Amino acid sequence: ILLIVPDSSYRTAAFSRAAEKLKFEYAIASTGGVDSPIDGGIGIALRSLQPAEMLAVIIEQYNRTPFDGVIGTDDSTVELAAKVAAHLNLRGNSAESVRAATRKDVSRRVLAESGMPVPGHRLVTLGGEGKYDLGDVSYPCICKPTELSASRGVIRADSPIELKNAMKRIQRILMEERAEPNPTVLVEDYIPGQEVAVEGLLYDGELALLAVFDKPDELEGPYFEETTYVTPSRHPQSVLLSVQESLATACTRLGLRWGPIHAECRLNESGVWIIEIACRSIGGRCGKLLEFSTGQSLEQIILTNAVGGRSDYSLIVEAAGVMMIPVPGKGGVLRRVEGIGMAARTPLVSSVEIDVRPGQMLVPWPEGCPYPGFIFATGKDPESVEKALRSAHQKLDFVLAPMLPLKVSNV
Repeated sequence: ILLIVPDSSYRTAAFSRAAEKLKFEYAIASTGGVDSPIDGGIGIALRSLQPAEMLAVIIEQYNRTPFDGVIGTDDSTVELAAKVAAHLNLRGNSAESVRAATRKDVSRRVLAESGMPVPGHRLVTLGGEGKYDLGDVSYPCICKPTELSASRGVIRADSPIELKNAMKRIQRILMEERAEPNPTVLVEDYIPGQEVAVEGLLYDGELALLAVFDKPDELEGPYFEETTYVTPSRHPQSVLLSVQESLATACTRLGLRWGPIHAECRLNESGVWIIEIACRSIGGRCGKLLEFSTGQSLEQIILTNAVGGRSDYSLIVEAAGVMMIPVPGKGGVLRRVEGIGMAARTPLVSSVEIDVRPGQMLVPWPEGCPYPGFIFATGKDPESVEKALRSAHQKLDFVLAPMLPLKVSNV
């Protein structure tokens, strides 16, 4: 199997472990500085290459050591994986379908043209002068970058002044990310309702749901930092069936046929609204919830799918949940985290994983990323799991020092 990974992807180790458990030989093609598997296997360096050159290098490696499947582990590598699959006649999605799913504005347009319920939207280019016509926007609205994930840069605006301020803020975020002179943002109608996240898998166009996660926190803005996921969903089976049918139709409209699907949907009296549909697995370490639910790691299931197989798993009734620990307050420089032991001993909590270190700067959303850590819990029902996550979180104390502005001057 070939894994195409970006620089510093947290998914690389999980996919490597899954390949080893399945006794798959694997190669890692990296667009970053790490270009070799830890165990000394095949590494393909893609750093500083243009897309066409990356494809040529991978094909050259295939001619020496053929592989039976290819996976792009992250948003930034799924299109290259699609091109490799198409060129070598491996299982995968077309580059066009992957591009449509990866770009929020393109997926909105494709689904809207096919008659699916998606928020009303328009694409706005942020020029250097910040001049754009927003006279026909209805409020409240959501302003979001077309490519960032984890709700970064997503801001609700309730008036023209708030929208213009949101535009300026997003432009600063994007300039820090990629230094593009004229970035684009999506301005769309705000859709009220409860939100769910869905993890699915496509097998030759057939969509199977692996998990539906409730998001019990109210996500009404002005920012949309996600915190708590709990599965199985507490929504009625009829609603979950509607979610599956809507996502299956969306995948067909986008042209997606193989591999993992991660989607975000809003549910209200008008039905199922698709907010996002991405052809990759869930972000962060939230994939661990699938292992609680199926007995196999999400990466094992995806790898088996990539070579045309179907994983033999059964959904476990036990509930599971994760809290992506939010950045406290206005953020700051981390001094220490207190209460980790007490939080870990909370009934039903399986682990408390703190990723940040003293001296690290914690920045809240919408600029922020990554999360300071994760809390995992399992139990007999979603309600008790959610309660355990919140109880454990209350026992954590992030001791922060203020962030002081730094000015460099010539002396």
